[in-house]
Amino acid sequence: MKKISILFFIIFISCTSAEVTELTSGQEIYTSRCSACHGSDLSGRVGPSLKADSKAAQMSDSYWIQTITKGMGSMPAQRLSDNEVTLVIDFIKGQY
Repeated sequence: MKKISILFFIIFISCTSAEVTELTSGQEIYTSRCSACHGSDLSGRVGPSLKADSKAAQMSDSYWIQTITKGMGSMPAQRLSDNEVTLVIDFIKGQY
């Protein structure tokens, strides 16, 4: 029984101590987390367009941050670091 407990503990520790890898470019984040709904070219699919002529493009950075981190409508909140949020917003706005 003691061996099973030790084995369980080792497995538990190894599963909980896995590092979270932060994505390092806005394009990488957009491609992996946003493009399925907003389109690879920002034109929109299930989610609205994010192109320069869209309503979203006219919104403030604080609106973007709130929408990304808290979600809105059918868009779920994204679990991104503050740095990742900044990178993806900069990437999107850099496409204008």
